[in-house]
Amino acid sequence: MKPIDFLTKNWWAFALIFIFLFSYYIRAVNVIPDRLLSFDPIFQYRYTKYFVDWGHLPVWDELTYYSGRSVTSATQPLMFYITGIFYWMFNFLNVTLQTFASYMSAIYGAMIVIPAFLLARELSNKYGGLLSAALVGSAPQILVRTFGSSYDTDQIVLFFILLSLYGGFLVLRRKNIPTFSFALIIFVLFMLAWLYFLYTLMILVIFVAIFFMLNLVLSTNEGKRNISMKKFKSSLSSIKIHILILVAIFALLILIGFVNNVNVVNYLLKLINFAQNPEKSIVNISIAELQTLNIFSLNGWILVTGSFMSTEVITYFILAIFTILIAFSFFYSFKKKNLEVLAVLLTLLLVGVYTTIRGVRFTEFVSALFMILIGVGFGYLFEYFKDKRFSKIIIIGIGILIILIAMDIGLKTAYQLGPDLNNNWDSAWNFLKTKTPEFSIVGTWWDPGHMITGLAERRVFADGAHCPPEACFYPINNRITDLGKIMATSDENESLSLIRKYQGDSPNVYWIASDDLIGKYQWLQYFGTGCDARTDPKCPLYIQLGEDPQSRMYDNNGNLVFLSYPLGQQSRILVYGSSQTLLPIYVEGINAALFNEIIFYNGTEPVAVKFNESEISNLLTNLKPLESQLNVRFTNQTIPMTVWIPIHFSYIILIPPNLRNTVFTKMFLLEGQGLEHFKQVFRNEQVKIYEVV
Repeated sequence: MKPIDFLTKNWWAFALIFIFLFSYYIRAVNVIPDRLLSFDPIFQYRYTKYFVDWGHLPVWDELTYYSGRSVTSATQPLMFYITGIFYWMFNFLNVTLQTFASYMSAIYGAMIVIPAFLLARELSNKYGGLLSAALVGSAPQILVRTFGSSYDTDQIVLFFILLSLYGGFLVLRRKNIPTFSFALIIFVLFMLAWLYFLYTLMILVIFVAIFFMLNLVLSTNEGKRNISMKKFKSSLSSIKIHILILVAIFALLILIGFVNNVNVVNYLLKLINFAQNPEKSIVNISIAELQTLNIFSLNGWILVTGSFMSTEVITYFILAIFTILIAFSFFYSFKKKNLEVLAVLLTLLLVGVYTTIRGVRFTEFVSALFMILIGVGFGYLFEYFKDKRFSKIIIIGIGILIILIAMDIGLKTAYQLGPDLNNNWDSAWNFLKTKTPEFSIVGTWWDPGHMITGLAERRVFADGAHCPPEACFYPINNRITDLGKIMATSDENESLSLIRKYQGDSPNVYWIASDDLIGKYQWLQYFGTGCDARTDPKCPLYIQLGEDPQSRMYDNNGNLVFLSYPLGQQSRILVYGSSQTLLPIYVEGINAALFNEIIFYNGTEPVAVKFNESEISNLLTNLKPLESQLNVRFTNQTIPMTVWIPIHFSYIILIPPNLRNTVFTKMFLLEGQGLEHFKQVFRNEQVKIYEVV
């Protein structure tokens, strides 16, 4: 075969290679040596490092949820094995494991385009496959979870979701031994990669049910569409092989899982339980990514079709094209009376809609499913106009335009991604790793736990790897409740008692209070005390206000007099700084009032100043000349809140009375003042570390 003939025949393969390379590039472009994204990627890295160092995973992980947990109950090892083995093979490159893991993560993310192509091609043709691959590889909604520094399971999971759907639909359509073996191998590998690997097997079950219903309702009997017992039996007969195939796959997975100490039935029950009641692990209530999404809103529809957002015109153009292509995929499969493909499309649509109910977190999965629908619609559109040369050229042009726009948006998104770069937290992890005894236990809220175990290499009270009662001594719900109470209570002795509950044989205990907990405090308070700020007005939270540098006010000599912190359209906090004592002023319209307490720093130590009525009166007299300058009128009433003003002035915190004396307030805002059993041993602007004594 001549080279030109080979290229002409296999052009789609070269196009797919280009899409893969582009998808890899946008995931690797912002890799920074020895840096990974925080949280879950650090957990994945820690286990990968153990495998690389020792050649196997540990039997027991004593750092997490101290006194630890069985590793087999905590994670699926496929990604650790693949990364570790390739690291050994390419050890001559002399790169660190963190750097290597980042690039492997980019490869895993780029590999998603391959099953996307295969699945869309199986349902339509190579044109639909290429469009789906390009969209999945470029989609910001997927990219933000699958870029290089995010060394997490999302890449592997999404790869196997699409590949197992492809293998599953393939065997249900072809019904032969090779495709059955292929599908089984995929599911076995998927079992080693994700706890909820049966998600796609459930999708295949739903497909069979929908295929049965379509046969029952839409197939014709002697030219008529009616439902009869004969038609019911015929429709049931058409899915018997499908049912046998799925039962055989499930039975073999149970057997293979049993041999490898994996309880497949238990995994299925966990999947069903999460689908019905994710709030069983109470921490899920607080995770923003697990909040529901309205897919039928404009924003929801943009998210589930990949988040291809640019200018308003381009965004709406892309969204309109996507919607038309999805609709056309259903129209054309119905027109062709291809009930099997129509059942697949309906399954992907319905599963996608339901999955969004489980949380915004899963829109990356839904996006991939919907982009398969988009690709199938494009493939069908090309097929529909295949005999009309001019129309076919227009369709190809539209497809190329969509791909170019998608890649441009993906590339721009990629340049905004990368690992965490935070010197304050780096210093904190380094302090814990180098300045504390090796077997110390460190506590804080649950989500920094992976960094404590992975970067600081210390035991932790809890982390992001959810731990049920059968896996951990004191499971996640108990620990989340206690962690919240330790910081939300005003009784230091109660905090100390709860900390000792988890100390075990750890020689030292350290506690972290950090600025991110100000925004998360709603959940510390809710889980720790039951006080719900969402519904109970007696449970107000800290209010963090950022400074508006454009609204600073100076005197005639150029000295800074006022800092401004917007609170709303008509209100703000002005911090008056012309005297030795900083003075916050609440301004709403033309009215102004003082707060009854302020906390500011005198050098390096915070000073709390509470004003009585006489002092407020004197202050108002001194501030009277400012009324004309600020165009306000001071009132004698004070705001019953405390204002905390940090050294850096970049934000201030309003502390309501119910939080004034909590352990967290004393830890982070008062640098340990008023605490007897917490000795501050490290601090910077963001992180305060205490030794529990």
